[in-house]
Amino acid sequence: MAAVKVTNEEREQEILNVLHSYAWSYDSNDMKQLALIFEESGVTVGSVAGSDTGWGPWVGPSEIARKLGEIRASQSDRRRHQLTTPVFLELSDAKALVKIYLSLFSTPAGGRPRLVTTGQYTAALSKSDDGWKIGRLEAQLDGGF
Repeated sequence: MAAVKVTNEEREQEILNVLHSYAWSYDSNDMKQLALIFEESGVTVGSVAGSDTGWGPWVGPSEIARKLGEIRASQSDRRRHQLTTPVFLELSDAKALVKIYLSLFSTPAGGRPRLVTTGQYTAALSKSDDGWKIGRLEAQLDGGF
C-alpha cells in the first residue's frame, strides 16, 4: 500500500496539537499527559525578561513533569495558556521549529480572569513512530507569572 502524503498544513496542525496539549496538560494539572509530549531527552528552559528569574534546564519527561507539577501545585488559581500566531521557522517530515506567542490568564476562585504575562515559546519537535514530540521548549516571558 502506498504511503499517504501529508501536506504541510496537516503537519503544522499535528505540531500545533502537541503544543496545545502542553498548554492543556499544564492548565489541568495533568503532568502524566504533559510528560508524554516530550522526547526522552527533551529539555525545557525559561526566563523572565528584565530579571534573573528563570527555570531549567530540566531534562527528560519525568523531571520536566515533576518540576512543572511543583510550580502548578503552588498556584491556587485556574491557569489558561493561550497560544497564538505560530510561525514555522523549519518544517520537514521529521523535524520542526516553531515560535508561538503566549498569553497567560489567571482566574482566582470566585474572581475575574486577568492577564498574568505574555511571552513566546520556541519549540523544536521531532517525529517518531509515536508521533510528534517536543525535543526542546524555551519560554521567554515578558513578566513574572
